[in-house]
Amino acid sequence: MEKITRISNELKDWILQTLKSGVNPESIAAAMVKKGFDQAFAYSTMIRILNNQTLKTSDGNQTPYIYEAIDTFKKGNMISTTDREMKVLLKIDKPFITYLDNVLSTEECDQLIHLSTNRLQPSEIIDPITGEKKSVPGRTSKGTYYHLNETTLISTIERRIAEITSHPLEHGEGLQVLNYNIGEEYKAHFDFFPANQIDMEKGGQRIATFLIYLNDVEAGGETIFPKAGISIVPKKGAAVFFQYGNSHGQVDRMSLHSSIPVLKGEKWVATKWIRQTDIGQINKKSEVFITK
Repeated sequence: MEKITRISNELKDWILQTLKSGVNPESIAAAMVKKGFDQAFAYSTMIRILNNQTLKTSDGNQTPYIYEAIDTFKKGNMISTTDREMKVLLKIDKPFITYLDNVLSTEECDQLIHLSTNRLQPSEIIDPITGEKKSVPGRTSKGTYYHLNETTLISTIERRIAEITSHPLEHGEGLQVLNYNIGEEYKAHFDFFPANQIDMEKGGQRIATFLIYLNDVEAGGETIFPKAGISIVPKKGAAVFFQYGNSHGQVDRMSLHSSIPVLKGEKWVATKWIRQTDIGQINKKSEVFITK
């Protein structure tokens, strides 16, 4: 079998992220070889990336991301669901980002934190090349996952997110709750999967993220979109919704984002990842499905 000697822009981005998260370059190059890349090409690629040299990719002439109309933007500056009304605090077109106030009540935030406290485990990522779960220095939070309708509170939040985003509830992964203490962070990353990790039998590509802040953070902990020049300060009960997938199967690299270190206090968030299609069995299992 002929060895692979070109990489995509998407894989290049993921290699950069993985390096920033603390994985050593030798491990990444070795994983590329296992996946069918030419050994000399894999190691020379790592050297060029580390030296910040120009690297040709197989999709160098890739069509620019096509921004499509988003239903949430059409709902005006006040968005109403069957049980709540919320105000739009911020709208960005490219990349698509909207910041909403009053998504959860104070009581709902407190209940979700209380429900999650004794379930926290060290956060992991899925290695973009090997597909293996691992802990890395670039992601230092703790978290827990819920399957759909696990509790009445979870069901309420899931339904509300579906109404706000106009994405079917069944297209969403189970809600994840994260806790960051002082100094903890999640370095710059994408939420969508690299091409080799997309599984259409499990909902396909991630296309959007709904991030809810469960407490006010005394200092630090902002959500940063470096390519867009946006910094969002956590506000209890508020949420950020950003979409990075379109009907053409493209993903938006402008959606690169990070959670910067908490400087004072702690940070609690709830995250909902939305995929192209019905996720099916993933959300019906009590076993958590760790995807990042």
